[in-house]
Amino acid sequence: MIGRLRGELIQKTPNTALIECGGVGYVCSISLSTFGQLPEEGKEAILHVETLLRENDLSLLGFGNVAERALYRLLVKVDGIGPKLALAALGALPTEELINTIRSRDVASLVRIPGVGKKTAEKICFELSEKLGGHAGLEKLAGGDSWESDLRSALTNLGFKEDVVLPLLVQFKQEKPPLSEALRICLRDLQRK
Repeated sequence: MIGRLRGELIQKTPNTALIECGGVGYVCSISLSTFGQLPEEGKEAILHVETLLRENDLSLLGFGNVAERALYRLLVKVDGIGPKLALAALGALPTEELINTIRSRDVASLVRIPGVGKKTAEKICFELSEKLGGHAGLEKLAGGDSWESDLRSALTNLGFKEDVVLPLLVQFKQEKPPLSEALRICLRDLQRK
């Protein structure tokens, strides 16, 4: 699974980015928010990636920061929200504003997102408002340095869910022990749950 790309930005459009890493060009679908964060073509870019594998399709979704990818992962868990609609939602509002909109159950603002009707907006608010309220650390991860990204990726690749992992990352935000030690402590804490 591809989790992160760093390389030369060859081409960008409002929907896709082509990044060359080690001689291989990766095309990632992106949100308008991520498009706005990308540098000029020819410069180095970093995308946090979600790999989608379907029956006859392998595709990559790129995100400008870890918080945007975490919110994407929560959105696609809502029944009726697929990757395209989740990217549209992430592009319609800045990540922090979208989180606050969902937390406050502002259905009227969500309905303005193309493809989101009243029932879908209500479902998003119902299923995610408490989860996002419980994830006080989600917006703190917006800067998303590589230490946090690596720890988070290690834990989710071991099969732990995002909503369990994010609170653990917040507890290490200040001290940042060596990655192996943080992973050991997290695994110990997760086994107790």
